[in-house]
Amino acid sequence: MCAAAFYLVENYPLDVGPDFTAGIIQMCGVMVSGSEESTPSMIYHCVLRGLERLLLSEQLSRLDGEALVKLSVDRVNMHSPHRAMTALGLMLTCMYTGKEKISPGRTTDPSPAAPDSESVIVAMERVSVLFDRIRKGFPFEARVVARILPQFLDDFFPPQDVMNKVIGEFLSNQQPYPQFMAAVVYKVFQTLHATGQSSMVRDWVMLSLSNFTQRTPVAMAMWSLSCFFVSASTSKWISAILPHVISRMGKSEPVDVNLFCLVAIDFYRHQIDEELDRRAFQSVFELVAAPGSPYHSLLMCLQNVNKTTVF
Repeated sequence: MCAAAFYLVENYPLDVGPDFTAGIIQMCGVMVSGSEESTPSMIYHCVLRGLERLLLSEQLSRLDGEALVKLSVDRVNMHSPHRAMTALGLMLTCMYTGKEKISPGRTTDPSPAAPDSESVIVAMERVSVLFDRIRKGFPFEARVVARILPQFLDDFFPPQDVMNKVIGEFLSNQQPYPQFMAAVVYKVFQTLHATGQSSMVRDWVMLSLSNFTQRTPVAMAMWSLSCFFVSASTSKWISAILPHVISRMGKSEPVDVNLFCLVAIDFYRHQIDEELDRRAFQSVFELVAAPGSPYHSLLMCLQNVNKTTVF
């Protein structure tokens, strides 16, 4: 059956009926769902690539496309990283060639219609698979998925629909690769800046501060906040230190405290305009500023900033 399905996918005739197509997809689904012993890796990868070709031929019906989406999502959850990553390619092809793409972040219409809520829910289920793969996969898998995730989010979701998920995943104690999620946060924030939505970045930072300060241990909380403030910055000089800040994950040496204060003050001075917001920013850290803590150091810096116009 493996050889027959492989041949049919690679040499698929485009002038056949829907029943034949459904049969091919069903046969392929049974085959790629088998164990590694029953379906050799070469056949598995070739069949999935062949299914991608079918999608790109634009000859499949919507029902056939949905069947391939389900097949690919199930395969992304496989234990084998190589097979899961191949299925990820099929899933993305399904998403981008199907009608589920809503691209709210790229519209030029000054008054675009609201994305269909059902389509957003369906797409959110797909993106949850990507977050799960980052959390459960090997480092190289997490790196690959984190690299494509920001663009995928921008193409399929309004920013307000994904920010809570992105920030929550970055802060989760169940996330083994927070350094990769830090890069995702940075790219999402920078996209918002580039599209004139800097106020949304500021609002999300202000709303999330208390969640960050509650993280333990304090060294991880300080590191997370440093990444957060760098991601939110509009300064190219601050942005340039992100790789260094990420490399300092979990450390709490004087240089880390100094960096934390530097990027926090940058956000305070350049992105907070209202006095009430400035007070709210300070109050978050006053609640956790034990003597000798990084938060206490930040409050001392804020006092100096408030006394002078030059930092």
